[in-house]
Amino acid sequence: MPALGKQRVALFVERSCRQWVVRDPEGCFWILPSVNHPWEHRRPFHPTPETDLEPVPGHYKDMLELPF
Repeated sequence: MPALGKQRVALFVERSCRQWVVRDPEGCFWILPSVNHPWEHRRPFHPTPETDLEPVPGHYKDMLELPF
């Protein structure tokens, strides 16, 4: 059985509040505000069954200055 590695980074838009949401390599979710250097101002995000996350292409990682 293969060893479980870290999850891949994923980008989303949360439809109800129109905010960027990132799942980091450890599987934690973060909401990013629309400011310069958003990763430095991230806040924890806890999805619920009602959360509507829309996947976003990974090329936006550079725009958001993500550290991974």
